[in-house]
This record gives sequence, C-alpha cells and structure tokens, in this order.
Amino acid sequence: MLRIGFVDHHLNNFHADKFLGLLRGPLASLEADVVAAWESDPTGDDWCAKNGVPRLDSPEAVVEAVDGVMVLAPDNIEEHLGLSRKVLPFGKPTHIDKFLSPTLTDAREIVRLAHEHKTPFVTSSALRYAVELEAVIPQIQEPPTEMYARGLAAWNGYAVHTIAMVLRVMGPSALRLIDTGTPNARTVTLDYGSGRRAQIDVRTAANEWSVFPWQFGIRIGDNYMCATVTDFDGFYANEMKEVVEFFKTGQPQVPAEEGLMIVAILEGAVRSQAAGGEWIPLEI
Repeated sequence: MLRIGFVDHHLNNFHADKFLGLLRGPLASLEADVVAAWESDPTGDDWCAKNGVPRLDSPEAVVEAVDGVMVLAPDNIEEHLGLSRKVLPFGKPTHIDKFLSPTLTDAREIVRLAHEHKTPFVTSSALRYAVELEAVIPQIQEPPTEMYARGLAAWNGYAVHTIAMVLRVMGPSALRLIDTGTPNARTVTLDYGSGRRAQIDVRTAANEWSVFPWQFGIRIGDNYMCATVTDFDGFYANEMKEVVEFFKTGQPQVPAEEGLMIVAILEGAVRSQAAGGEWIPLEI
C-alpha cells in the first residue's frame, strides 16, 4: 500500500475530500491511501476524525510517515512556500496542488528548495489532465502553431486551470504575453515566437458556472480539434493516477519550467493590464 500524506492549510476543502474519495473509491485498485494529515488552520468539523485519517502533530511528522506528500491549501496558495519549507527538505516526492505560488519570487524559491534537497516535485491543475484533452493529444504529431483555451472565475485563483490546458499542449517556452481584456474578462495572448501563439480567455460573472465552461481548440494542420470539458470526475481521477505513479517512481511528469511559467503568466497578465495592455516578457 502506497502511503500518502496531506499537508494543508485547512483540510475541510473540496480537493482534500475529492482526492481521498477517489483513492478509497474508484481508484482503490491503485492501492494507495491517505495515512497521515496535518493542517495549520483547522476549520469546521474534525476532517481527520470524520475520514479516519490519523492527525499528526506537525507537517514534518506527516512527511516522515509517508511515501509521498501532497501539499494542498487550494484556497490558500500563498501558504505554499511556508508549507514547502517544512516538507521539501525530506526528499520525499511532493505534489503541490494547483500552482506553486501567487508570486514568481516565491515560486522560484520553492523550486530552489526542491533542487537543493534533491526532492522530486510536481505541481499541476487537474485540468491539465482533462479527459477531452487526453483524447486529442495522441493526434498531435508536431508542435501546434495555434491554440485557444477558455475558462471561468477569478484570474488569481482559477485561471491556472485554463492556462494549464495551453501549457500541456504548447509547452512552457512562451516568450511574452499581452492582456487586452478587463479585470472581469481576461484576454491573454501568449507569443512563442516563429508565428506560434495561444489565446487564453478567462471570464468571471455571478452566473459563471452556468455560462462559461472550460473549452479548448488546437490547430492541427489545416483543422482545429475542439472540445468542451464536461467530465469533471474524469480529470480529477486522471490527476490522481498521475500523482500515485509519481509517488511510486519519483519521476516528475510535469517539468518545473511549466510550474514556473504558470505563475509568470498569472503575474504577467496583471502587469500587462496595469500598463494599459502592453507586451510583457516572460522570464522564469
């Protein structure tokens, strides 16, 4: 049985429930379970007691007790650097939920810590593993010249999901970006050079969940392959399969450059809008 530990800000969150439910339900055949957990700021019911997961006294104790650790805090990404400082020195394979940090400075520090301690790590949005995207990827025989992705909700917390679909296909080597949208309707163009570009559209509204689905389109030759993401359980299951495989092998499937580029894009779009819609170089 592969032993997994959760290190979190507060365990009463959707991701902790979803990941645990998958491991003990549809993905039970993977023979992996959450055997230890710690949270810095508990809220609501005792998550550990409710789910039969041993609560340990420190993040360090969790890491020592497991084969792989998941740094969650999906609602408190700003805590990732502090949590990573406690977890990464142990050298255990580490998954950092959603994205590294709200700032590129902190993201670089997390990567530096991982390299210093020779700790394998991955960071990703579950949308990177969208079932609909997985179905198209085998048809891509050469780097696409064009792509678009559309998504929803607040840029700072949710744009990662839309960005992740683009970087999965186009790669993390974008050279610059421009955001010609508004704070509630981000319209970001990534320039990869040599005529390769991708557009990222992220909108927020009171009814966003009912009118703005995640979508993508990839130009393959003279045609576009397009899809709307509908299988939500599927992308979480795909992500957990990848996490378990990573914990077993210690071989990251997502390059550190991709994790850094996500943060660079998040920051860069804000800078572009603040400058009235100017091109911003992307450096990771």
